This record gives sequence, C-alpha cells and structure tokens, in this order.
Amino acid sequence: MTIGALLIVYVVWGSTYLGLKVGLEGLPPLTLNAVRFLVAGALLFAYCRARRWGMPNGREWRAGAIQGLLLPAAGTGGACWAEQALPSGTTALFLATIPLWIVIGRRVVDRERITLPIGTGLVAGIAGVAILVRPEGASDALAIAVALGGAMCWGLGSVYALHAPRPSHALLASAVEMVSAGAILGLLAGVSGELGRIDATGRSLLALGYLIVFGSVVAYTAYTWLLDHVAPRIAGTYAFVNPVVAVLLGWWLLGERLDARTIAGTAVIAAGVALIVLAPGRAESVRPAESARSAESVRPSESAEASGSG
Repeated sequence: MTIGALLIVYVVWGSTYLGLKVGLEGLPPLTLNAVRFLVAGALLFAYCRARRWGMPNGREWRAGAIQGLLLPAAGTGGACWAEQALPSGTTALFLATIPLWIVIGRRVVDRERITLPIGTGLVAGIAGVAILVRPEGASDALAIAVALGGAMCWGLGSVYALHAPRPSHALLASAVEMVSAGAILGLLAGVSGELGRIDATGRSLLALGYLIVFGSVVAYTAYTWLLDHVAPRIAGTYAFVNPVVAVLLGWWLLGERLDARTIAGTAVIAAGVALIVLAPGRAESVRPAESARSAESVRPSESAEASGSG
C-alpha cells in the first residue's frame, strides 16, 4: 500500500505539468485552472461533508482564501501561465525551488536557523536555477519570472499556513483552498477576457479531466494517506522525484528538448531539494507538497508548508 501511494504521488504529480501543457492547447491558463480547482475542490468538499468532518468557520475560510491565492492560484496558476512559453519540464524545475523559498520564509518570519545541510541545499537549488535561466527572448524571460514568482508565492504561503487557522482534516483544508483558488482564477479569467478565447479540443478536455481526477483528487488522497502512515521525510521525497518525472515525460511525450543543460539543472535542483527535505530534524518544517507542484496544500500542520507542484 505504501509503495502504491508513493508511486501515485511520484508519477501523477510529476505528470501534472504535462497535463497543463496539453490543456493549454484549447484552454487559456486562468480558465483551465479555475475549472480544475473549482471542480476538484467541490468534489473534495462534498466528500468531506459526507464523512461529517465538520464545516470551516469564517476565520478558516478567510485563511483558506489567502492560501488559495498564494498556493493553487499563484503557484500552480503561475506555472501554467509560464508553460505558454516554457517546456513543461523546465517549468517543473523552477517550481521545484519551492523548498528554498520555504526555508527563506522560515528564516525571516520565524527566525529559524539555517543548518549546513539546508544551506548547502539552498546553494545547490540556486545553482540549478542559474544553469536553467538562459531566456531566448522577452517572452521566455517573463515566463521564467512568473514561474519563479509562483514558486515564491507557494513557499511564502506555506510559511503563512503555519500561523493560520485551518480545518482539522487535511482534505477539508485542501478543498477550501481549491474552491477559493478556483473562484479567484475564474474572476481573473473573466476580467482578462480569457473566456472569449476558449477553443477546447478533445485533448485539452481530456487533460483537464486528468488534472481534476488524478492530479487533485486521487493524488491528494494518496498523499494524505502517506502523511498518516509513513515518516514525513519519506512522504516528502516526491519533491525531488516530481521534477525528474516531469522532465522525462515532457521529453518522451511532447518532444521537449533534453540536453546537457536540462539534465544538469535537473540533477542539481533535485539534489538541493533532497538536502533540504531530508535534513535531520527538518522534515516537518520544510517538506514541500503540489508543486508545485503541482504543484495546492494538503495538511494543516505537517504539510501546510507543502509545495505543490501538481
């Protein structure tokens, strides 16, 4: 069961970047993620209500809206927007820097000491980004900035989550954030005129369905199960596996370039994230989650700092 749950989190969250790229073939980025999070959040919320896991109060909804803005909306939404110009694998690597932003945020907000392994991981992560950042034009430069900005929002939002009121159950907290993010992105899609640019194709709708069912509902359920049954550092290993999966899937299925620079950046960033996630005594405080993802956040106290790729 543990191996199966880990494989789901490894592969499914790693594949969400591919899903976003395919979804963009017929759906604008804000619209794509608005529908994804509204539907997935509503499904999770209905499930939580059926299980009688309570109803979030006003403070929890407000905190969830802030979390939804910073994590799914800015983090995953930013990644999707960046994928209009960047390969899906490269975008995943930029979002893999979320643990770096979490460490920086914890240092600034909570005065948490940066140990030698964490510091080494930070340096490695920054070096990996430096290897990758070679924009070929203004659009690439803007996309890179948006992807890194999304990673920063997710990381700092994860630090905020440590101090914010949240529902007691992980899936209910995730549902609140997804619904809030979907509403925010839907409003932005309407204001920006995206709704008039929808030209959905069969592939894009299939990708959207995959992101809703597998990227959000199935993978989050598997990750929540892992948090309750394995050591946090084991559950957190997806953070440096997801980018590798994303890069390989982008190369295999979309024909994205896999050159020496991409391989080097992947290896260096994955090593840096591994140092941060697996550092002694730090698994609880810096473990990333959907990112980010997808990477959306998953757990009130343990994975409130999670990044999401997915």
